[in-house]
Amino acid sequence: MRTAMKLEDHLPSIHSMGNLIFDPVWSINKHVSTNCELLHIISGSVSLVINRRRIKASAGDTLLIPSRTLHRDEFDFDEGLKVFMIQFQWSCEKDFFSRLSCSSLIRLSKPRKESIANLIQQFRSDFTEVDKRHDFILRIRLSEIFMRILALSEKEKKMKGNDEIMQADMQNRDWIVKKVKSYLEENYSRPLSLEEISRHASVSPFHLCRIFSHENDFTIFEYLTHIRMTRARCLLDDGKLSVSETAFAVGFSNSNYFSKVFHRIFGVPPKRMRRKNHLFRRS
Repeated sequence: MRTAMKLEDHLPSIHSMGNLIFDPVWSINKHVSTNCELLHIISGSVSLVINRRRIKASAGDTLLIPSRTLHRDEFDFDEGLKVFMIQFQWSCEKDFFSRLSCSSLIRLSKPRKESIANLIQQFRSDFTEVDKRHDFILRIRLSEIFMRILALSEKEKKMKGNDEIMQADMQNRDWIVKKVKSYLEENYSRPLSLEEISRHASVSPFHLCRIFSHENDFTIFEYLTHIRMTRARCLLDDGKLSVSETAFAVGFSNSNYFSKVFHRIFGVPPKRMRRKNHLFRRS
């Protein structure tokens, strides 16, 4: 018959806790404990050395060390190291530490570290020593701290993951816009459709229009028109081509429409500009 588990079976069991000034021997020699350890640094700084990894922490930081973990606590002997330490055993230890590491704790943002520090400070104020009369409440409060630490760590991971996705999306958007602009600058002299441009960028026409407009203050075809008109003005300044030839040279199939667009942008018909430049060169 299967024995029903009690709530107490899932709560951390505290072996000892209190303020502690570290002995230099713990800095010099590797040591191991059969208990898990929570170290909240009150003053000084430490480098926790585990399997050639070095995790640096300072006042206000919190470290969690699984049981039976061989490690050293390197610190400056002159400065000293004072911590609030809790040694505990927990049936959920393996699952908990599979989701959280010392390194991830140290990498938390400052507000999240401060949140953890406040929880531990309140815990220290409420329970200065293990009292058997309050043992059950003590264990519940400690498990609440662990769950809060885990929740803050998961939020940090999610936020960083979202930041990475956003960064990748921004880089992809930038690549698409540059690719499209380059394509337009190379192919402005012939008729271009949105479908052709979007195929070149490997995105849908709708997605391409949305990205391009979002990243610029103009649409794709406004940019294409700008390229064509800039080039048309250069050709008219040169005076070798007629207005119709200039229109076809910059991708317009209708010279009348070209003239209207040119007039709207430059405030003067292309014929007048060509004639004016031609007379200027003759004089």
